[in-house]
Amino acid sequence: MRYARLILAPLTAIAVLVAAPTSIAADVGIGVKNFDFTPEGQTVGVGDTVTWTFNDEGHTTTSVPGQGEKWDSGVEDKGGKFTKTFSKPGKFQYVCTPHESFMKGTITVGSDTVKKTAGAVAAKVSGKTVTLSFKLNEAAKVSVKLSGAAKRTVKGKYLKAGKRTIVVKKLKSGSYKATLSFQDDFDKKSSAKRSFKVG
Repeated sequence: MRYARLILAPLTAIAVLVAAPTSIAADVGIGVKNFDFTPEGQTVGVGDTVTWTFNDEGHTTTSVPGQGEKWDSGVEDKGGKFTKTFSKPGKFQYVCTPHESFMKGTITVGSDTVKKTAGAVAAKVSGKTVTLSFKLNEAAKVSVKLSGAAKRTVKGKYLKAGKRTIVVKKLKSGSYKATLSFQDDFDKKSSAKRSFKVG
């Protein structure tokens, strides 16, 4: 019986080690050939590395501006390689800059775990200026449209998570409705509204 226990103890330890999940980051490949990224869409985990292999010359892998991850390989020669390790979850679009109208790709990193991008919006009016305050629960591109006494648009800005404000100046007197639009790194869209009056 004691002999059986001595054999089972190491076997049990080995079984536990085999069953334990590994946290080793992966290296995923994307080919660049014939004016295509192959595959065009790739899903990886946070901490994984993507390697682009350039089978043709004259191409880049360049992130689209206004996202949580940035990279630019520059124009590569045939046989060149470019690597990027992704540290943030999100859906990140990229292009080949010389052929950006049609040569595009997407890297999806991890999964979207934030249910609500932003909290409630507050509006503080001072003279002809309104300060719109809100809390972002995750990084997002934020834009504002005002309707009412006058129409105004604040183009989208990429903002990090935390307490944020957007200031709109030189407003006419009257009632307004502000619509804030949010687009997170997974391209999930949401909005929030707030009414206010300028005296």
